[in-house]
Amino acid sequence: MSLREQLVDRKSALCGRWLDAILREYGAQTAVRWTQVQDPFANPVGHALKTGLPELFEAVTSDGEPAAGVVAALESIVRIRSVQGFTPSRAVGFVFLLRDAVRGELGAELESGAHAAELAAVDRRIEQLAMLAFDTYVRIRDQVFSLRQEELKRSVASLLRRWHGSEHPEPDSEVVQLPTPPNRGLPR
Repeated sequence: MSLREQLVDRKSALCGRWLDAILREYGAQTAVRWTQVQDPFANPVGHALKTGLPELFEAVTSDGEPAAGVVAALESIVRIRSVQGFTPSRAVGFVFLLRDAVRGELGAELESGAHAAELAAVDRRIEQLAMLAFDTYVRIRDQVFSLRQEELKRSVASLLRRWHGSEHPEPDSEVVQLPTPPNRGLPR
């Protein structure tokens, strides 16, 4: 039996090991809660992981470019991890935990070295998935930065309108010129 066939046969066990390894990063109490709560609205992180990891696993066990569902599942997980305060390496490092899951689940079969070439191919696909995750992480962080920048611009414009007591149009340029405040009867 080839390594790919063994991986496909043990997909649920491998995804379970992978999920457990990822949840350990969050702590024991959080891992238990995210494992037990099934409602996707009450547990968006656990839901994204439970539904996304099998999709990502499919990308590792198949040839060719990742399907749209794989990219969407990866984006869903990385989007959550990119705003959780993780370093970039930890935010996308969950992909590499699949290597440990594979070696833990198929340890006896892999010790003989008979599947060395196939294992190297699986490792390459995991690395490709990690690179895709990093690209996704950078794109999402850029979006978050842009949103924060736009919110800051709106806040400054709102403060300027209040300060002057009248409506002024939103500033078009990156630099906001602050005029001198009006004399409101304050002693000098």
